[in-house]
Amino acid sequence: MIEFLSSLTQFILATFTPLYLGILFVIILEQSARVSIRNLSAFALGLLFWFFLDTLNDAIQLGVNEGFSFDFHHTALVLLFIIGFLALALMSGLGMSDKGGVKDLSSYPFLVTLLAALGMGFHGIGEGMEFGGTSAGTSAITILDAIGGYGGAVAYVLHKFLEACIVTVVFVALVSEGGPSFRKQLWRVVALGLAFGIPSVVGEFVGYFAPMDSSYFYALGGGAALFVALLVIRPIFTSKGREETTYSQWVGIVLALLLGFLSLYVAAAFHAG
Repeated sequence: MIEFLSSLTQFILATFTPLYLGILFVIILEQSARVSIRNLSAFALGLLFWFFLDTLNDAIQLGVNEGFSFDFHHTALVLLFIIGFLALALMSGLGMSDKGGVKDLSSYPFLVTLLAALGMGFHGIGEGMEFGGTSAGTSAITILDAIGGYGGAVAYVLHKFLEACIVTVVFVALVSEGGPSFRKQLWRVVALGLAFGIPSVVGEFVGYFAPMDSSYFYALGGGAALFVALLVIRPIFTSKGREETTYSQWVGIVLALLLGFLSLYVAAAFHAG
């Protein structure tokens, strides 16, 4: 067994350090004006495609191999997936509706992105539970030995870095569509990082002292990923305030999406390394 404080401290460092580096990475790219919002969004969409596949696998593909048995476990997985999507999508819609019609999402970028960060963080509860359970039940002396060496550590760090990129792309894209100046909202970026990372820490605490089935939280995170995909895809194809997409721009979008997908694929491959 690894002591709880040691396990918690190392997990927090492994979660928040790459998380905020991922946030900073996107901010630098966006502020440099060398990468368009469209291409950043395409990159994030590519990341989301793999994130969705990976999360559903951890959610045992919502029990699809069980057919129509729908026992408690199967039913809970499906319902949590639906709840993960509808709860976030419908809550974000509340802010869009008023007596005059429908507001644009960009009118409240922080609120929308906060929901996206929490949604992305749902799956982190499952990750944290697995980490905490491993720390509590292992005979290894160090965390690295407990999680299978450097491969597992690198995989987790890369996942947090790249997943944080998705959340930040949502925020900078919404701000660029007419929200308040991005430079005046840096404190909100810090808050978004906390909203994304804290669920993982909660999961680590629960997993260490009261192990549970983590697949339920992956199902919740899979549904939330659908909501985030709605936000990420908007800047890629919207024509508001933009000229029609040229072929060279389309090539850039396509390559950025592929790069995003392969980036998380490579991160996942370290688990098997």
